[in-house]
Amino acid sequence: MKQIVAIQNGLGNQMFDYAFYLALKRTYPKAGITTYLLARRCDHNGLEIDRIFSLPLSEKKSDRIVMRMYRKLYYLSKKQTFTGIFGRYTLKLLYALHLGLCMDKPEIPYQGAQSYIWKRNYKVYWGGWMSEKWFLPVKEEVRKCFSFDFGKLSPKSAGLLEELSQTGTDSISIHVRRGDYLKNPQYFDICNTAYYREAINLIKGKTDNARFYVFSDDIQWVKENLELPQNTVYVNWNTKTDSWQDMCLMSHCRHHIIANSTFSWWGAWLNRNEEKIVVCPKMFSRTENLVNVMPDEWIKI
Repeated sequence: MKQIVAIQNGLGNQMFDYAFYLALKRTYPKAGITTYLLARRCDHNGLEIDRIFSLPLSEKKSDRIVMRMYRKLYYLSKKQTFTGIFGRYTLKLLYALHLGLCMDKPEIPYQGAQSYIWKRNYKVYWGGWMSEKWFLPVKEEVRKCFSFDFGKLSPKSAGLLEELSQTGTDSISIHVRRGDYLKNPQYFDICNTAYYREAINLIKGKTDNARFYVFSDDIQWVKENLELPQNTVYVNWNTKTDSWQDMCLMSHCRHHIIANSTFSWWGAWLNRNEEKIVVCPKMFSRTENLVNVMPDEWIKI
């Protein structure tokens, strides 16, 4: 029986899904992926991991059909008016037959969950998998897959990358995500002015000769609300399908202040500096009990 992992949402989430898929293949070598959910709902810039990282997404039509069926069954099972043998009990029957739908439920702590779901022989894995603990056994393979092609960088980004590789300062990335978060109470105002000010002061006390590099979709807000040194660099030229270049540049800073965003999470995680300092919010979402999102060694405030 073949397992299928659903790829969905924006770039950071797609990377978590793909990393989970790589770990799943350790147990089920024939595991496949499907981008059907992205076709249903095109978030942000659509499917990006294949274009940015040149990953082979060999998706079969049959896998898309299976994902479509499970998606329909899932939403129908939520409707109180939908009853009968093909209604709300269908997913339970498939689960009993080891053909169930595995949702990454945030209320379930990670501890022991990996070995449990690996043994269940689920058919479809549809979730967020937002923790490195899901893919630690294959973390080097994950890093290799998510290696950026510097040849794809714009001249301006390539110039900044050169500066980051040569500077003698402690380069510190600051990611401020507003944009879509302003209309989403689930994520809004977790990383507020107080958070960034505390994070900046904290990291200043732990570094010498710091220089900040700001990555944001609202640079004006940053300039008006955060007191940063004169030599701060504001990266504001990577937009839309070029946004991934911000993640690449973040990953080459020495230290990080991240948002409650999978985008800056990966920017910090892909940094290979063994002495890196990562300051992150202790809460990722106001409505979901997302546990283990931030690695243990990161500083949570």
